[in-house]
Amino acid sequence: MESSRLKQFDISCPKCGIEKEISVPDSLFLQKKFGTVKIKVPRGAVCKEHNFIVFISTKGQVIGYDVIDASVSLDQKEEQFGDLIDLTLDELIDAFGFNCVAGFIHAKLFDYPSSIIRSEEFFLDIGQLNELFDDLIPPKYQTTKAIKDEEFDSYVFPNPNYYYSTIKKAHADAFLINNRKLVIQVPWRVEIDFEKSILSNALSKKDKSEQLQCLAQYINQFISDVEFTQNLLENVRSISEKELIKKLKENLKVSTINKNRILSIKEFITRRISKEVARRIKN
Repeated sequence: MESSRLKQFDISCPKCGIEKEISVPDSLFLQKKFGTVKIKVPRGAVCKEHNFIVFISTKGQVIGYDVIDASVSLDQKEEQFGDLIDLTLDELIDAFGFNCVAGFIHAKLFDYPSSIIRSEEFFLDIGQLNELFDDLIPPKYQTTKAIKDEEFDSYVFPNPNYYYSTIKKAHADAFLINNRKLVIQVPWRVEIDFEKSILSNALSKKDKSEQLQCLAQYINQFISDVEFTQNLLENVRSISEKELIKKLKENLKVSTINKNRILSIKEFITRRISKEVARRIKN
């Protein structure tokens, strides 16, 4: 029977970033001719800890998420979520989603432009948001590329996917999210495992007031590793990834040094310091 058919969707938990494919009855889309289908994802369906809501268009495209019983949400009125600068890390992830926060950290740290595409009725203090993320990064490397606020007019563009395709072409080098915790575009080719790892580690701290401070400490340690690697590279003509990993493990005892860490360090040196120096790392 048609009503028993299932559609598969790749879903990410907005609280912890875990990804999994889920099946949704086709009948939910047949009952609605336009707009979005709102689906409650129970605890255990994607991750063990969280339940949340996913929004899927009638065309079968994921357009956003929401955290159930969140104290903070971009979908709430201005007076309900207060100053962004005062948010804890937990509240920041409730407001923007785990993968979006990880992406903003990467964009700020590696100097990529970024934007939030939001519906016109949602208030956002973009200055406070930039200040919050800038404070995580040492002043020497705080980027001049501020997060921008792009207002999406649903009356002019009733089909959000058409608008997204338009803005992606205009900002091909930018990290883009919407106000429903969905990553619209990623401009980098590397996996952002480092950012996801430090987010998870910071969230594990029981004292919520220490979480952002802990996150900043992880970022400072990464910068310290970068600067040590830069100094090493400036004194060699070339070095293999394997040999570089060996040398860094010998000298950077408090850091986890593996191939992914090397790729992140190489990307940082390429974008923020010197492409010529970064090219001395050979595959």
